[in-house]
Amino acid sequence: MSDPRTHINRRIILIALIPLLMGLGVVFRLFLLIFIDGPEIRSQAENLVIKEMRIPADRGNIYSSDQKLLATSMPVFDVLMDPISVTDDNWIAEIDALCRELSLVFGTKSAQAWKSYLTAAREDGNRYVPLAKNVSFTTLVRLKEMPVFNLGKYRGGLIAEQKNYRKMPLDKIAERTIGYDKQSAGAGLEGAFAGVLSGHDGVKMMQRIAQGNYKPLHDGFISQPRDGQDIVTTIDTRIQDITHHALLRAVEFYEADHGTAVVMEVKTGEVKAIANLGRNAKGFYYEKRNYAVWESTEPGSTFKLATILALLEDGRADTGTFVDTKDGKWEIYGQTVRDANVSSGAAGYGRISLAKAFAKSSNVGIAELVNKLYKNDPEVFVDRLYKFGLHKQLNTEIKGEGKPYIPHPSDPKWSGITLPWMAFGYETSFTPLQILTLFNAVANNGVVVKPYFVREIREHGRTIKRIEPTILNASLCSEATLNKTRALLEMVISEGTATNIKSDNYAMAGKTGTCRLEYWKRGGEVKYQASFAGYFPAENPKYSVIVVINSPNPQKGYYGSKVAAPVAKNIADNLYTEIPVILPSERVNPLASTTDFENLTTQLNQEKLPNFKGLPGYSVIALLENNGYKTSITGNGRVTAQYPEPGSRVRAGATVQLNLQ
Repeated sequence: MSDPRTHINRRIILIALIPLLMGLGVVFRLFLLIFIDGPEIRSQAENLVIKEMRIPADRGNIYSSDQKLLATSMPVFDVLMDPISVTDDNWIAEIDALCRELSLVFGTKSAQAWKSYLTAAREDGNRYVPLAKNVSFTTLVRLKEMPVFNLGKYRGGLIAEQKNYRKMPLDKIAERTIGYDKQSAGAGLEGAFAGVLSGHDGVKMMQRIAQGNYKPLHDGFISQPRDGQDIVTTIDTRIQDITHHALLRAVEFYEADHGTAVVMEVKTGEVKAIANLGRNAKGFYYEKRNYAVWESTEPGSTFKLATILALLEDGRADTGTFVDTKDGKWEIYGQTVRDANVSSGAAGYGRISLAKAFAKSSNVGIAELVNKLYKNDPEVFVDRLYKFGLHKQLNTEIKGEGKPYIPHPSDPKWSGITLPWMAFGYETSFTPLQILTLFNAVANNGVVVKPYFVREIREHGRTIKRIEPTILNASLCSEATLNKTRALLEMVISEGTATNIKSDNYAMAGKTGTCRLEYWKRGGEVKYQASFAGYFPAENPKYSVIVVINSPNPQKGYYGSKVAAPVAKNIADNLYTEIPVILPSERVNPLASTTDFENLTTQLNQEKLPNFKGLPGYSVIALLENNGYKTSITGNGRVTAQYPEPGSRVRAGATVQLNLQ
């Protein structure tokens, strides 16, 4: 018979083994957790609780050429509170005072509402309670001095997350040119120089708290953010302000859809001002798009400058070449070319010189002459435009440049009207900045410089890169062609389509343009584009300027001379006092003569033939025909020989033969 005590002992031992085995299992599991799975689990836990977060670097500033801030990064803060970190004693003693202060600073809630809001969050265990967004540094300093928060970050619970807000001190001035840089897209100088301005981000350790939010683990950085570099633009804030408001007044008065104006320094290509104003649905104007760089349209009569350059450089015509503008209308292949003065009831200009056709902006005269001289070899005309470089983009720093378009006879769409239409600026396409570059080249003695917007890159106030002017073409054309063309551009102001902007204080040169938009459409609203391009002062030009105003109210005006040219004059009037100028009365016009034409007229009235040698052919022809004489012309240019000889007795109605060269 077994001993009952033995049975009891076994049961005791068995019962004791159960917790022992369980304990051994726990120890074994702990061993696995610590030495086998532990490192991986700890790493995962740390990643959940503490992680590295990117801290954006301060973005570099953008300055004007006169050292005014155009764009800068202003620190702003999202402020939050961790109410759990505040002890019960401090909470009870200070919460009412804190809420009164919050009510005074933010004004969004009463003191009682703030207390209810924060108390509820504390009771719910919320450690990440939003207080306000985009708080200034000054306000943050005031928050840190408030009850509770003045206990410090860990005992007072104040959390401040810094962000950089991009501010433009000049408000909307040149906004589209300054641009922006976002994750989705970049525009203007902010986008083009993003790599320079953005710098290098830093890294900071952040601790995970309630509801998936994080707060800084400590004040230091793993790697310090490196601030971006600054850029100094070519923009002059005074010129920019003048240009912006001159354009604004025009687009508002003429109720235009949009407009642009650019002022460029002739010698360097520095863009001193660029304004781009578009209208919103409520009729207000703002920097909507960069029309000067982006918008490529048919330029209209400002393109006649390229046509004149081609005619003169190819030697196919001269300023004295006669063109027949008829009655201001010319039919070709079922299409009609019209001069602007026909719409006002005039009967055209008749037979006039090429110089006058350009000054008066005769579409008929220019188109018919180009068609006559190039119709058998139109590629010669187009190739000349290519040699000028007009088919190439400028590739400025600002992205999104519109592509220039010049049709070629090999194109499938080329037709019988393409060549004459091109002559006065249709069936081509250019941006305002591309057209301005051509005018600037004429002002710059034929040197084509690239327009540019940034002159320096700086770091901590020290220039680390200086951007020099870029020459695209050292010689646009011959000096003779330049001299004649510049004189023609002055004629536009002195006796052509832009006499309304003539100044007694300084000489200006340029060309007006009026283009009917979508002219191929039948019916519907007729829209126009008014433009002016030129430079000033005419002698030793300092600045070139272009103004393009799209879709003005035609009831108020749509001609370039009326809508766009006065904007350019307004700009020039404000700037000419800074520039040494030669007054028109002191200058010699290459197309004029020092000879007193009144004296020549007197001689003709006395039936005595004057000496015309050396005078511009077109001036002599006009003088003779206006006094009742007939002319027979050979060649182009100035008079080299005449018959009858000077001093001969010749009556009105007689024919005078002129040899020009």
